[in-house]
Amino acid sequence: MRKVLRLAWFERAHTFRTSRALVVLLAIVIAVCYCLQGFVVGAVQAHASNVEKHSNVSVIELSTIRPDARVLDGESLSEVSRLKHVVSVVPWMQHDLDLADEGDWPSPTVSPGSLWATTYFEPRLPKMIEGDRPASLQDDEILLPDSVPGGNLRHLYGKTIMFGYTHIDGKYQGSYRTIPLKVVGIYDNSVPDKDGENPSYVSENTMNALFDGNAPESYTFAYVKVDSGDNVPVVQKKLAAMGFGVAGAAGQQDVTGVLATLMNIGRFMLPIVLVCSLTFGSFLSVIWMKQRKRSLALLRCLGYTAGQLGTLALIQIVQLVVAAGIVGIVLGTGLSLLLAHAVDSGDLLNLTSLDSVVFDPVLALEMLGITGAGAVIGALPLSVKIAHSQPDALMRG
Repeated sequence: MRKVLRLAWFERAHTFRTSRALVVLLAIVIAVCYCLQGFVVGAVQAHASNVEKHSNVSVIELSTIRPDARVLDGESLSEVSRLKHVVSVVPWMQHDLDLADEGDWPSPTVSPGSLWATTYFEPRLPKMIEGDRPASLQDDEILLPDSVPGGNLRHLYGKTIMFGYTHIDGKYQGSYRTIPLKVVGIYDNSVPDKDGENPSYVSENTMNALFDGNAPESYTFAYVKVDSGDNVPVVQKKLAAMGFGVAGAAGQQDVTGVLATLMNIGRFMLPIVLVCSLTFGSFLSVIWMKQRKRSLALLRCLGYTAGQLGTLALIQIVQLVVAAGIVGIVLGTGLSLLLAHAVDSGDLLNLTSLDSVVFDPVLALEMLGITGAGAVIGALPLSVKIAHSQPDALMRG
């Protein structure tokens, strides 16, 4: 074996020189695979994580629409908040709200109407048009809808605006009051839901201030945030057993199963890389062996056995694969950085938290290992055949 290793080391320059085109081709293949696998897995995981965090997948809706459903009040919601896996409980509330200054209207002749202050719950918010999607709102902040009668409210973004609301002074009595709030975002309200056509969103404390500290005795809806979509079915069963009206349970487990599959999509790409490596190894062995037939015949005449020549062939192919793999990973890292930058700067694929693969040692080892193993296995049949060929047959070939 030592004799074969010395010969492989002595011939390394000749091996790379005669197979330069193949090494370059393999390096390009590895670079593209490394970049795409890292980017695709990163993109899917970012999207799945985004769905997990910013959607209803980890949210349970409690409702009192069903006649036998348990009442949603401060005491019952406090009981829900103490359950295992529950992160937060937000009651749904609304209060009338409008633009107090006509100069803030999008049209001087058309009133935008009531904006209906609504309790902010981040997973239910549609996509943003102006500003970033906040995890929570401060007490002096508000999110406004984009489209209202008379135009849109994008001109109010970043400004502190006076909003008017009705203060309850007594039974059947009320007065008009104002409250200053900073517009920290404009969201897309093109698809209305049960919040209404053009609700605005404020914090719970701001909502309580609009109610003058007198929160409603009960609520129609409440939203329960669970720590993970995988735990949603367990919490749903517990809430149903406690008598609460649980909405939105259908299909929840299927959705989380799909997300789990997406988060592990990388393992489904590895067989594709292996098949490509097997094909490339077979192709590489054919080309390499055709170039080396006469030198192999000479080595046989000098006393090298068939096993030694087969081992030499595999060692030199591994040399080519490892060298091409290192170059390919370096190139793939650069491509990944450029691709991630293009996605971030162009706001493509709606991915706002995509991390580029600067260098992933696990992915690099996987690429090298699978590509090397595939190339060796692909080259093995032909290398064994030629190594066991007689010298005169090799010379004639």
